[in-house]
Amino acid sequence: MFSVLVLTVIGSGLALAKIERLQDRAPGIAELTWEHPHAVGDRYFTQEKLLSSLHEKQGQRDRRQSSSQPQQSGKFEFLDGYHYGLIHYSGSESEVIFVLTFNTDRYGYPTATNLYKSADYGRSFENIEAQLNPEEPDPLLWRSFYVSPGNLNMLVFASFETSRIYYTLNEGQLWDHHDFDPPTINPRSMKFSPTEDNWILAHDPTNERIYVSTNLGQSWKMIAENVDQSSDYQWDEPGWDSDGSVIYFNQFDPEDRDRGNYTVSLFTQRYPFGAETQQEFDPNLGRHEDFFLLGPYIFAQKTEDNDDTHLLVSYNRQPFQAAQIPTPYDHRSYIVSHIEERQALVIVQHEGGFYNLYLSEETGVYFSLSLRDLVVDYAIDLERIDGVNGTMIANQYVRDTPDVTDAPIRTLLTLDNGGNWELIHPPDLDVYGNPVNCEPPLCSLHFDMDTSAYARLGVFSTESAPGIIIAHGTLGDTLSSNPDLYISRDGGVTWHETLSGSYGANVLDHGGIIVAVNDYHQVSSTVLKYSCNEGLSWNSFTFTDSAMVIYGVITEPGEHTTNVSLYGIESSGSRNWVVVTVDFDPIFSRDCGDDDYYDWLPWDDRSDTDCILGSSIVIERRNITTCCRNGRDYVRETQYSICECNEEDFECDYGYAKPGEDLSGLCVKDPDVELEDPCDNEGTTTYIASTGYRKIAGDVCQGGDERLYAPYEAECCRTPTEPPTTATNTAPTTTTSSSTSSKWLSSETPTTTPTSSSGGKK
Repeated sequence: MFSVLVLTVIGSGLALAKIERLQDRAPGIAELTWEHPHAVGDRYFTQEKLLSSLHEKQGQRDRRQSSSQPQQSGKFEFLDGYHYGLIHYSGSESEVIFVLTFNTDRYGYPTATNLYKSADYGRSFENIEAQLNPEEPDPLLWRSFYVSPGNLNMLVFASFETSRIYYTLNEGQLWDHHDFDPPTINPRSMKFSPTEDNWILAHDPTNERIYVSTNLGQSWKMIAENVDQSSDYQWDEPGWDSDGSVIYFNQFDPEDRDRGNYTVSLFTQRYPFGAETQQEFDPNLGRHEDFFLLGPYIFAQKTEDNDDTHLLVSYNRQPFQAAQIPTPYDHRSYIVSHIEERQALVIVQHEGGFYNLYLSEETGVYFSLSLRDLVVDYAIDLERIDGVNGTMIANQYVRDTPDVTDAPIRTLLTLDNGGNWELIHPPDLDVYGNPVNCEPPLCSLHFDMDTSAYARLGVFSTESAPGIIIAHGTLGDTLSSNPDLYISRDGGVTWHETLSGSYGANVLDHGGIIVAVNDYHQVSSTVLKYSCNEGLSWNSFTFTDSAMVIYGVITEPGEHTTNVSLYGIESSGSRNWVVVTVDFDPIFSRDCGDDDYYDWLPWDDRSDTDCILGSSIVIERRNITTCCRNGRDYVRETQYSICECNEEDFECDYGYAKPGEDLSGLCVKDPDVELEDPCDNEGTTTYIASTGYRKIAGDVCQGGDERLYAPYEAECCRTPTEPPTTATNTAPTTTTSSSTSSKWLSSETPTTTPTSSSGGKK
């Protein structure tokens, strides 16, 4: 039996560290590889040229760099042996870290807890339980703690056993508490307002009520009944409500529940909260099972008496509309993956147990198929790449039977928000410099992601290091075992095999340093590896004298500092958490200057332009041939310019799809979707016909080939006119008289061609 640590970021400054006791689990040692052209300044270097350039400059770089090693700045052992931990970095140039360790019973309730604080970036910790509760002789049980999103120095700890809230306004320098008022409430979950630091929502499952406090828990007001534990409640998101004080919640009818007809209705309340401000959000929505609020969208799932399941969408807080998802298969459930600019990505579980990914246009109503047979289990193998707009990596089942259970898996990449997917190009050389015999489509690079049995790093990226992606993968026609560690420096277009085996990894100093250490799939270790050139070469550092099994490589969210904390257990047999903090600042001899940076352009290898989603983006990057300090206050310069439109700026319109497993084919009429014929409407003489394409939501291109793919006006009672063409175009020819543009959501037939959006990037 051994321990496994699972790490998940769960909000601003808060990281979740969960240890599960697993029995007889295979160690899962894996192996991987590296890759292709790299953009450095003017254009692309092949890997061979890049390494040659690196070696030529190695001597002078070594002479001007400090020869110092990183320093182990602290080591601390949590002597309680608890299995779970919550870690919070205060951020905002603070060195304060809180760690809550705890055990739970089989129902998930805490049986023992300890609260620790570090004021020096994890070099040392102090148990501060007594500071919170000096008058109570018995230790308290903390289920969790809550952090104000507007003030990371403000923390709230709730002790449900003593009906008391403990809080600090200054990172634990001073603590105070409030008894629950009224004392009869017993909330089990809380949510801070995103705009008002002192406003908190709380839900009590014992009496199925929601309470609100506007004075940091000093007093509470009951605002809604009949809200059970399975029903969600949410603050509205900033920017979508005029005053930021709207609450959304599902409420059930107790009489219906008594009759076994359990459904809920969606209500809202505004400040000052209470029945006098409550109203049903959209009476036409009626009974439903669940809702989810994200950006401009509210999604609701509804099941009819015949067990047909439907997705409904509210856009910009307008009334709900039924989502139009083109498929002949029944729906079983929905997962809202995430939203990009003016687009929703929804995963649908179909009858038969398989999952497809669908993309919407701006309103979230009209969806098109993006990817069939997405790998979904207890997690989802779909990863949005931070720092590069429109890039995602996904795992797909490759099946020739209805059953996906034993189907092999392949990994795909999209650079345009899921409009087009492609295999991932293998590297030219392996980690030892030997040529790689792997050519798509018969052979490509595949990654272990979140559903992997080995629960590795997943696909790692961060806004602070745009272009850098780290993942474990294998080469072949599909994913296999024994992956190695790969790095992409250019947002996923090319890859490089960087280390053999299984590692936990993170970045520091805005991507200036990459840290990797053997994770729990390997033998215990005393050594970590670090790279100052984005993984082209590695140095080793002994971070501890006694070997450790590492479960987490954690740094402050934002990756601005040079400190990393390694969480694990010592291989001597102790089951206490140990954290070792390593400071990499000594490896720098100087701060970076203007000459240490170059302009990098994210690019799409399917295009001969440097454009992604209709814009050319120039991002400042540090040269890989220098190892200088970016610094905590470094602000990366980014410039945008609008591109002309081409084929890569468009995806299949509603009612169209790429046939079969063809990743690069034309969008053709989907036989499973029956579109209305606008000419059936009496008096209609012209209508807007689709070319089978629509501009990808969030794409800002202008001109160019846009008119070849845009909807066009056609006449009824005759063959529709051909879409506009030019002498040199290769425009798609999949027009049909029974298609309307997905921009038109009303029942009225448009009589003019819609104008394409040309808004700028954020």
